[in-house]
Amino acid sequence: MLKNLFKRKSIEQSAAEPWLIVQAPLSGKVIPLSEVDDPVFAQGMVGDGIAILPESDEVLAPVSGSLTHMFPTGHAAGITTAEGLEILIHVGLDTVELKGAGFAILVEQGQQVTIGTPLIKLDLMKLRETARSLVTPVIITNMGRVKELSKTTMQHVEADGDWAFKVRLTDGQEASRP
Repeated sequence: MLKNLFKRKSIEQSAAEPWLIVQAPLSGKVIPLSEVDDPVFAQGMVGDGIAILPESDEVLAPVSGSLTHMFPTGHAAGITTAEGLEILIHVGLDTVELKGAGFAILVEQGQQVTIGTPLIKLDLMKLRETARSLVTPVIITNMGRVKELSKTTMQHVEADGDWAFKVRLTDGQEASRP
């Protein structure tokens, strides 16, 4: 009986953990944002997060929410969570110049997505030949909502299984995710 009591308390404590978990949208090597070969991302002008050098060919939703941006070229997507956190996934550097070549959009802007929903299919072979870089920043674009950001320390992440970063939100609207 006491064993069950302590077990229940442990579950309640983990459910109350005030972190919003952002999953890795791609499998691949983790690169600090400061090392991305683009000053807009490296200097945090758009926001903070991590970058991933993709090994998988599908970009998955790293959070649940509304697909608020799906660029017509398929090179980037933005999701806003119910808590108001905005996540941008930007596949590669200067990939907008490819005008959609190598990208297949799998969802529609405005659509509700859940963690793991396939967003974009990548032709990795074509993109490796044509893109300046496939390094993919995954960033929070509204850092004013962030009280605390904890980035993964893993050198390699798996899509829809490993987390990219955890966030505590400001304004008393802290969120928790399993």
